[in-house]
Amino acid sequence: MGEGTIFDKWEAAGRRAMQRDEAWRARWAAIERAARWPLLSGAAVAGLALGVLAGWPWWPWAIGVGLLAVLALAGVRQRLGPAYMTATALLAVDAALLSYVNPWWWGLLAGIGALGFAAVAGTWLGWWQHRRTHVLAAAVAGLALLATSAVVLAVHAAQAAEVERQQQAQAHEQAVARILPRTPASMVNFLAERITRPTPEAVADACFVFSPDAQRQLADAQGGGDCAGAIRALAARVTDPSGYVNRLWLPGQATQPGPASTLTVDACALDFGGLAGVPGPDPGPQLGHLTLTQQHGEGHRITAYRPC
Repeated sequence: MGEGTIFDKWEAAGRRAMQRDEAWRARWAAIERAARWPLLSGAAVAGLALGVLAGWPWWPWAIGVGLLAVLALAGVRQRLGPAYMTATALLAVDAALLSYVNPWWWGLLAGIGALGFAAVAGTWLGWWQHRRTHVLAAAVAGLALLATSAVVLAVHAAQAAEVERQQQAQAHEQAVARILPRTPASMVNFLAERITRPTPEAVADACFVFSPDAQRQLADAQGGGDCAGAIRALAARVTDPSGYVNRLWLPGQATQPGPASTLTVDACALDFGGLAGVPGPDPGPQLGHLTLTQQHGEGHRITAYRPC
């Protein structure tokens, strides 16, 4: 048989081209059908996740609703279908929300997307048989992006938590500094009032104005094993609670400036008779030598203690 005329060859070539076009259209239609709902679901889930991370700003969602209305009016729904039209609006929302979050979240979402593409292409689209290299490349890239982004985000979260902890600690220290006694005389009066009524709350208040080092020094000097025991030991030596509080006077020369912006207070020179003009024995113990250090420009804390 002959090979046919040139017209026969052209006709055969035309049929092969049509078959290729039909095969491509069928393959593309299969891809569209397979990717429609995964794309829509992924865009919706990403939008919800990004909304949580971004604190739910309203304007990206307003843009999405507006874009959806424009696409509907432009007839995109008839050409692409409602799923692809909605997915397009959601992807616009996702892009706007990404501007609010750490860029490494982009890498995390891209890794999830690459893994999702590898799963869809390898199963639904049947690429595992003929395009295994492409599927594996997408899976490896997705895993690398996912792992790297997760590690970096975890490090950033730990750093942010540490910064927040430091800020909270500083705020706590500043709040404490505001309630500490502000002058040597007020510190001495504060201690005297707590010593004369050594309830658990009063003892805790008295120990509160001592730093940990000063608490140990007080406990070693006064006995009792710890700061609370030392305060109770001082309280046991009070013979006249009312006189100890009301007649107490700290002479001005008992306070001297010390090194590094501290004050040294000689609370071994407490006067219980000069202010009221009433002579007699001391109604309670002398407190000791105190070193006061101002806290954050506010009140003072006892940072060192030495007995009389």
